[in-house]
Amino acid sequence: MKKVILAEGDSWTAGDIINPDLEDKLHGFVNHPSNDEYRLPKVWPAKLDKYFHARIINNAVAGSSNDGIVRRTIDKVLKLLKTISSDRILVIVGFSSPERKDFYYKKDSTSAWDTVYPLDIEADHLSPDRKIFYKEYGKIYWNKEEYLTRYIQSVILLHGFLESKNIEHIFFDAFYEMKEFGLKHSYSLNSEINRLNSTLGEFKIKSLDLYNSIEEYKRIHKKVYVNTSFKSFIKQNNYEIEGYHPNEESHKAWAKYIRDHYYSKHIYSIKDNVNSATLHAPTEEQLALYKDIPEINEVDNRGYPMCRPLFSTSDMHYTLNIREKKAEELAPDENFIYPTILHHDNILAFKHLNLIPDYVLDAVQSHRCKLIFDNSLEGNNVRQVIPALYNSVKKLELPAQQIYYVTNNLYAEHQHKEYIKQHYVTNRINVISFMYNVSDIKRLIYSPGIVEGGRLPEKVDIQKLIKFKTNNLNNIKHFLKVNRTGRPERNIFMLFINKHNLYKEFKISFPEYGPENCYDLFPELSSEDNIKDLTEKIPFDIDSTDTDNHGDPGIGKGKFDADLPFQIKHYDETFISLVMCAFPFDDACHLHSSTFNPIYCGHPIIQFGPKGSLAELRKRGFKTFGKWWNEDYDTIEEGWDRLRAIFKLVLELSKKSPTEMLEMYKDMEETLQYNSDLIYSYNVHNELTNRIISNAI
Repeated sequence: MKKVILAEGDSWTAGDIINPDLEDKLHGFVNHPSNDEYRLPKVWPAKLDKYFHARIINNAVAGSSNDGIVRRTIDKVLKLLKTISSDRILVIVGFSSPERKDFYYKKDSTSAWDTVYPLDIEADHLSPDRKIFYKEYGKIYWNKEEYLTRYIQSVILLHGFLESKNIEHIFFDAFYEMKEFGLKHSYSLNSEINRLNSTLGEFKIKSLDLYNSIEEYKRIHKKVYVNTSFKSFIKQNNYEIEGYHPNEESHKAWAKYIRDHYYSKHIYSIKDNVNSATLHAPTEEQLALYKDIPEINEVDNRGYPMCRPLFSTSDMHYTLNIREKKAEELAPDENFIYPTILHHDNILAFKHLNLIPDYVLDAVQSHRCKLIFDNSLEGNNVRQVIPALYNSVKKLELPAQQIYYVTNNLYAEHQHKEYIKQHYVTNRINVISFMYNVSDIKRLIYSPGIVEGGRLPEKVDIQKLIKFKTNNLNNIKHFLKVNRTGRPERNIFMLFINKHNLYKEFKISFPEYGPENCYDLFPELSSEDNIKDLTEKIPFDIDSTDTDNHGDPGIGKGKFDADLPFQIKHYDETFISLVMCAFPFDDACHLHSSTFNPIYCGHPIIQFGPKGSLAELRKRGFKTFGKWWNEDYDTIEEGWDRLRAIFKLVLELSKKSPTEMLEMYKDMEETLQYNSDLIYSYNVHNELTNRIISNAI
């Protein structure tokens, strides 16, 4: 049990409100002691009292820089340690926007720490000599290289100090106000730092003596930071910023979030023989659990046998930044989470929910476990899945609020709301639609095992792409189309390309001709001659990731891996990606890497997906391309009619000259850069983690 919680920060921790009865007397001096009784109860440290029952010390100062935050924290902690043992202290630090900087001002009889606000160089309270200094500082010394270096060093210094004293601590960023975007539109400070190697260049980073410091900062961030900034939390949860500061409701919510984050760091993700099974290579012992369920023995769409367990290993604990341990290490009455990947037949898995180990189901019943069904690799239609899950939850007498169903179906949350309204459900499971393949972009940027040429760039610069396409225009093709898994609609699209001889406008990956279906709807494309002519040209190998990627399902040479990244140079060498979604006819919206990788790499997309898939992207903040071509195909009810509309659009665009395509691409620059930056700054913790750790066990 903590005895003291020390809170430090700027006005987002100290508060920026003055007692109306004291306004004339204080003349804007919000930090005056006579204002504490009015100000401090309204901010998040005071709101922590109901959760921790510890002595709360709010040592924050409105208007503070990070220099001041570090200085005060170290001194206050040293003072506390004289009377309190380190294990009874919790320090929570909300860092300010990093451009603020402290100088010690000394003139005549006046001396004090003076915080320079480069965005506020015309402030009325400044004396003439300080105004001159502010202006000169802002001209040549206010720059990203300086203030981000100083911020990173402040984090390393304060973390190192607290760790050396064995003091538990939590860090967060209050807000980041970029000069060019202001408070409202500035993006994550953490994202800004993570991309410094790309935005400034490795040579510049090393010249700043910052290269290894960035790596250390990343380690610290993962270890002690909360999962979002205060500002981002407010925006994500539709709370209010009044002027430049959170209102009291926002502070209440943030205090609860801090509580949830704190407790999430004291629970584990549990792994046992059931949820450690691999999806593609379970052991005989693990498959024995399903010996009476013959439905798990199937044939894939290429004709190969497959046998997958109903429940298998999930990396959800890694995404949630929660530590993992084995079931045998679990203490009696210990709280934990239990994530597991679901079989692609979710209904079958939920029918046999009783196969989840008894100790897990018992802990769910006693509210000690959150059971997380991970369907983030898939995007199943949930209209039948949700009733199947509710039926099993009821049968096993589980509290539904302890159950989480995380899916890549972006329609799932809306469809779940329809279900609970129609069936008057009060004991509700948690359904979360999660854009897994947006979050997976970071893996394709940073993970070490990416195929040669397949690593995505840390920073996509559309201006550089425009320059490349301009200088190589004669070699730039109109369209990029990549489909490694054969499906009828993909066959038909290839028959369309073949029929109209559009190969000179396309770069194509298409390894084999898949199963046929509904060809009678396209008699002009499905003639024997056209099919024969196409199949004789297959395979279309776009690069070595295709030529070395044929054979039985698996990973490695001589095997076929449908998810193997191809070389990203193909985005540079084309203008538009033709996206064929996984399940375009379903009442589900499962958007895969085939949608998000091109968008991240600076491509506009034409997408054959489920009805409304482009509208769903716009709901989630993306900009689509209706300014440059007709996107009404997205509203067409019947799937094959949507495909016909896309054929028409492709034929129209294929008639444009390379120069016309380039001019159109140039006109898209702002939209393309916006979309790419949106993907990089996607906050998986706002979208997923925080929704699971809220109402911590």
